[in-house]
Amino acid sequence: MSTLDWLIVALYALVMIGIGYAASRKQANTDEYFRGARQIPWWAIGISIMATSFSAASLLGGPAQGYDKGFLWLQMQIGDLVGYTLVILLFLPLFVKLNITTAYEYLEKRFDAKNRSLASFCFLLFILARLGGLLYGAALVVSIVTNLPLNVAIVIVGIASIAYTVAGGIAAVVWTDVLQFALIFVGLGAGVWAASSGVEGGFGELWSTAAAAGKLQVINLSWEPTNLVSLPTAVIPYGILAFAVAGTNQQSVQRYVSCADVQSGRKAALLGWFTGLIGVAITLLLGILMYSFYTIKAGSLPADITGDKILPHFITTQVPPGAAGLLVAAVFAAAMSSIDSGLHALATCMTVDFYERFFKPNRSDRHYLKVAQLLIVIWGLFSVAAAFYVASAEINLLPYLIKYVAFFLGPVLGLFLMGILFPRINANGAFFGTLAAGVILGINYSAGGYNFGIWQTAIAAPLAVIIGYGISLLGKTPSPASLRGLTLIHGQTEDDSPRE
Repeated sequence: MSTLDWLIVALYALVMIGIGYAASRKQANTDEYFRGARQIPWWAIGISIMATSFSAASLLGGPAQGYDKGFLWLQMQIGDLVGYTLVILLFLPLFVKLNITTAYEYLEKRFDAKNRSLASFCFLLFILARLGGLLYGAALVVSIVTNLPLNVAIVIVGIASIAYTVAGGIAAVVWTDVLQFALIFVGLGAGVWAASSGVEGGFGELWSTAAAAGKLQVINLSWEPTNLVSLPTAVIPYGILAFAVAGTNQQSVQRYVSCADVQSGRKAALLGWFTGLIGVAITLLLGILMYSFYTIKAGSLPADITGDKILPHFITTQVPPGAAGLLVAAVFAAAMSSIDSGLHALATCMTVDFYERFFKPNRSDRHYLKVAQLLIVIWGLFSVAAAFYVASAEINLLPYLIKYVAFFLGPVLGLFLMGILFPRINANGAFFGTLAAGVILGINYSAGGYNFGIWQTAIAAPLAVIIGYGISLLGKTPSPASLRGLTLIHGQTEDDSPRE
């Protein structure tokens, strides 16, 4: 890292802090802190949706996937499109029209408080598991390019992320995401330029080398149920997993409900998918070009440089001054855009779904703001501890994050589907069906049973629905009044009454 590189990274950090400070001066109530008073432009929210999911794991793991498998990982964007389309059709209109703050408030309106708490608790477990991996990804790059110990880098990145998230609320998160989005693409462009200018023949030579090695294939039509780069797997199980993430994850839902209306929410969701498609394509392209670069220059990478270490190695050994600073800042941006969103969503759920709902109702907005900010600090420090665990276990980031998404959000997707699509399912059926599905999969996992892998969400969601429906048949039918405006398929008339 040259002086120029450090100046670029320092400038990025100062701008992030400045945005947090500017946004903090406008925080007068919880609606502004949690939803930006529903005045944030839809296009900024759309970019923020992409930036939230485009983490350091994406920026490190994407080039690694491109290096190993070429463009095949791009098929998963079809699954993402399936997921976002289902959210737009089924979930988003209800969330926006109900004027809720967290996704899980819907579940109390449709069922009861215990269902809301169960779903919110599952989200909290998911985000805590995810934050450790995200923070580790950024710290890994910082450690490699600065020669700082990894533990020190984890602390530095963690504190920086906590600071501006506490200050500015969702407005700061969204607007820093927009800036980080731009920086990510500038950094990736710098990486592509560095690889292309490093060989005789430039980009054309790198492209030809990649083509000869079969790295440019985009679609794999073979039926390989456990292979993420098989098109059927990318569309079916990964599409359902993307549906769970985009539809039940508070990080995404918080952005939909921050939109002014349903139409704005839909446009934001589609823009989020499209910008994600472009981002993934460029990270894979960078990995492919790095493969060609090292094939031409040295035959291959050193044996100990694999997976998430490929891009940091390229930055430290091949990227010229200026471009290196842009790439490092891009990794920071990718990490912080996910960390700040995770911390803010976590604090929102704990404040709204637990603290305000059960412990301290009817307090002032200022009181709840202080509680949310304190929770961001507490759980930010916890995520630092989780990053230490991920570092000690030497986990590959993308598979790690996908596993925890499926484990926690699969049953919750089933719970939301029960509420929106099945009027006959009652509160007890929904609760115990969701719980049973999670317990069954957990027992199978802990006992070393069959590994469902990427199919876990596709199995957990319908399993929860089936069990929940069966239990509900033994109890009361929800009254028509309790369903009005909360389901898409009522299946009852106004004259129906609850029955055993």
